[in-house]
Amino acid sequence: VYPERMKHNLNLTGGLIFSQKVLLKLMEKGLDRPAAYPIVQRIAMQAHKEEKNFQELLLKDKEMRKHLTRGEISESFDLKYYLRNIDNIFKRLLK
Repeated sequence: VYPERMKHNLNLTGGLIFSQKVLLKLMEKGLDRPAAYPIVQRIAMQAHKEEKNFQELLLKDKEMRKHLTRGEISESFDLKYYLRNIDNIFKRLLK
């Protein structure tokens, strides 16, 4: 396992791997999925097509900022959320 290489590979997405968490955060704030999805989709597609950073585009987007604060957007990009069960997974695997 090469942690730095793993980080590098994750960063190649420009943050797009966090789009699901952003969608969920919007839904936590009261938007239903049909309303939240097009907002995230539009910004994600812009990030992909223009090869820009997804988080930076979210922070600049007026529609997104109507629903999420800077802090809430930043929280969506925390890898700890995705790794929160890793210790339990390895414990089960090694039994």
